[in-house]
Amino acid sequence: MQELTRVLRPGGFLLFSTHGDHYLNMLSVQERERYDRGQLIVHFEQVAGSNMCSAFHPEAYVRDELAIGLEVIDFVPQGAIGNPHQDLHLLKKPDD
Repeated sequence: MQELTRVLRPGGFLLFSTHGDHYLNMLSVQERERYDRGQLIVHFEQVAGSNMCSAFHPEAYVRDELAIGLEVIDFVPQGAIGNPHQDLHLLKKPDD
């Protein structure tokens, strides 16, 4: 996120999708508790870059951790049309 923020022009927008609440059934009870506290959950981190690796982002994690230095413009649960059930986030880099 630091690199995306760095290369984003002032006033520019960043749009991305994440696995959110719709995927809670994939989490263990302990993972669900951590997720509900706003923590990122990662499955199969040791194979990052493959389709086995999955990350589950609570809205609070995106807002409080990933969006540092950016303005949260919009959050649409399951709003990523064509990418079923992924949450959609729109952030903006402040104008200089």
